[in-house]
Amino acid sequence: MFPPIEETLASISGATTLDELKRALARISTDYGLTLVTYQAAHRPETNALTSPMLLSSDDDLARQYFEHGGLLMGFTLQNGRNGFLPYDWDQAAPEMQDARAVPRKDGSRGMTIPIRGPGGEHARLSVASNATADIWASRRMTYMRDFLIIAHFIHDQAVRLAGLRPQELGRSLSARERETLQLAARGFSPKQIAADLHLSSTAVRLYLQGARAKLDCANLTQLIARAVSLEIIQA
Repeated sequence: MFPPIEETLASISGATTLDELKRALARISTDYGLTLVTYQAAHRPETNALTSPMLLSSDDDLARQYFEHGGLLMGFTLQNGRNGFLPYDWDQAAPEMQDARAVPRKDGSRGMTIPIRGPGGEHARLSVASNATADIWASRRMTYMRDFLIIAHFIHDQAVRLAGLRPQELGRSLSARERETLQLAARGFSPKQIAADLHLSSTAVRLYLQGARAKLDCANLTQLIARAVSLEIIQA
């Protein structure tokens, strides 16, 4: 139904300018049957100000409304959990936030927002909107959450890199053992299998993976692998 996620990630990683990255968002929007995909930085820690670009997958009325309202479509996401990592379905918005949710969207649209925490401490978010019916949205919801949790971090890492807002060496301070265990985890190895392959204890493997998660500021292994691949620390 949707393209292999590897193709989507390759199109993101292949962007060499912000304009190309925006075109990649447009393809993602089309491929996933969405009306809009938006990326927006919340702040960078050293400035506490919006310094990264806002990227929108289209220039239609919906996109212009989103831009004119400064991305307030998902303002409630940060208000209700700035430090969250998991995708947030708009249907879960608190009653008092429904008006803010509805401002820049077409009637009947649904969507979700993925909060992003970058390895440099930056905060951002990726939002997707859809005009699908409730039944269709329900059937796609888990796929969207699974894929866009990874896609969001690839887009973020590429956006801040192309905008010149991240040092190239950031994230490369992982030790050799951390990179080795992470590379095997990315290939689908379990901690026990990694331990046997590297002649380590399972406890040591878990400690190496936990150390890598801490250094790259990731909440779970899936996010850690996605970020490490996007930063070219390991191979997909």
